[in-house]
Amino acid sequence: MRLSALGGPNGHPLHPLVVPLPIGAFVSSLIFDILTRTRPGELPWLVDGAWWLIGIGLIGAAIAAVFGFLDLVRIRRQRPAFVAALVHMSLNIAAAVLFLIGYAWRAGDHVELGQTRWGQLALSAVAVALLVVAVWLGQTLTYRLGVRVSRRAMDDADRQ
Repeated sequence: MRLSALGGPNGHPLHPLVVPLPIGAFVSSLIFDILTRTRPGELPWLVDGAWWLIGIGLIGAAIAAVFGFLDLVRIRRQRPAFVAALVHMSLNIAAAVLFLIGYAWRAGDHVELGQTRWGQLALSAVAVALLVVAVWLGQTLTYRLGVRVSRRAMDDADRQ
């Protein structure tokens, strides 16, 4: 099977199909963290829930990264989209590394804590901020620069 077949056909790549899982899991984990700080003692299970959501997000991010890399190798290096794609990838890697650090940090005591630690919350907030910029760049790659969108699909959209 060719790499392009694994990445999905032109006009319908698989990367955008899988990215909502890690994005949703990571953002939800931050919301859980915030709730444990704003409602002390009332929602201790959210500390554990945030840990699980980060783990799910990391698995989803790994899957999305494979498909994202398959999209990246199809972009010609001379195109402006290639630089945007490299920045998009770098921001996603940085966010994933921060979430991986947070996941490891929480691993020992996420069940016992009644609140997320301030440092863990700050780490997740920075990671989500990086993720927001990465998502914006990903949308720019698709909707503005037309990366992995077939010419036929763009022509059909223009006729509507």
